[in-house]
Amino acid sequence: MKYSIRTAEFVSPGHPDKICDFIADSILDAYLANDKNSRVAVEVMGGHNLITVNGEITSTSHPDFENLVKNIVGPDFKVVINLSKQSPEIASGVDTGGAGDQGIMKGYATTETANLMPLEYDLARNLCQKVYEKYPYDGKVQVTLNKNEVETVVVSFQNTKNEELFFW
Repeated sequence: MKYSIRTAEFVSPGHPDKICDFIADSILDAYLANDKNSRVAVEVMGGHNLITVNGEITSTSHPDFENLVKNIVGPDFKVVINLSKQSPEIASGVDTGGAGDQGIMKGYATTETANLMPLEYDLARNLCQKVYEKYPYDGKVQVTLNKNEVETVVVSFQNTKNEELFFW
């Protein structure tokens, strides 16, 4: 039997991944507000009352990172900042019209769903949103399909008992 297994995960707004992405986006916005030519490559990691901001920046702007982060996550978090100037090799690539540092993203549009997203992603997102409406905590949903049939669903939300998740 031939398998065609695909899996997608979707995290709730309260999940640390989403919060860290929001912090990174806010840092970029703060730089661009004062220097539209800023080059900002930051990664944010968080958990257990610690936020770490790491990356390379080239800018004339100097945002207040600690206040920016604490306005998002609250005053009880320790904030560690580890930033350096963008490396000369990456800067020269950007200066000559290149993309500079690289990221890899894989995705595609499909007619499997009305919003042109892969079915496993659509199912994971919709289920996560429904669960989050009732349990607004850090959580995630993972959906695995085999030949477009649901094979596995994993739902994990903090402060929620397993039997409570079966409300639909």
